[in-house]
Amino acid sequence: MRKKWFYLVLLLLLVGFSGCKREHEEKPEILARINGYNLTLDEFQKQLASEMEMDKEFKLTRDARKAFLNELIKKEILIQEARKLKLDTREAFRRAIERYWESTLIRDLLTLKAKDIAGKTYVSEEEIEARYKAMKAGDKTLPPLNDVREEIKKKLKEEKKTALLEKWINNLKKKADIKINEKLL
Repeated sequence: MRKKWFYLVLLLLLVGFSGCKREHEEKPEILARINGYNLTLDEFQKQLASEMEMDKEFKLTRDARKAFLNELIKKEILIQEARKLKLDTREAFRRAIERYWESTLIRDLLTLKAKDIAGKTYVSEEEIEARYKAMKAGDKTLPPLNDVREEIKKKLKEEKKTALLEKWINNLKKKADIKINEKLL
């Protein structure tokens, strides 16, 4: 009987706390309002952190935060003006966005695949020695193997990664259903 009461009280407490949570959800803090657009403190901080990540020389001071906020305000005003003139509905704008989207998507895919390939790519000591012998045959003044081992290893690994990436792309192409109308070419 005690267990039942304990679980009932526990259940009521959980329900009560979950109900309180909804009532006291915090509204986002508005840092700036620009013609009806609300720039929240959270969004400002995310953009500022992103800027700091891209620009390692960026020094975070109060003046720098104010200057960054002013740049965001200027950007928003210009975006609003462009939308008012309906520049965002023009065909050239849509094509530019599409090209950027495609380029970014392809870049991210290739980065992901290159990272995967890099994790599986290695260079053996025999490969390093064979490359060194081939290089030495063409250049008798080549420094000793120990002096150039890491450079050769790095170059061989890059060559392997590039070849594997090309092979992967070619396999995708082979699997694809591609039909070309040669008459129109």
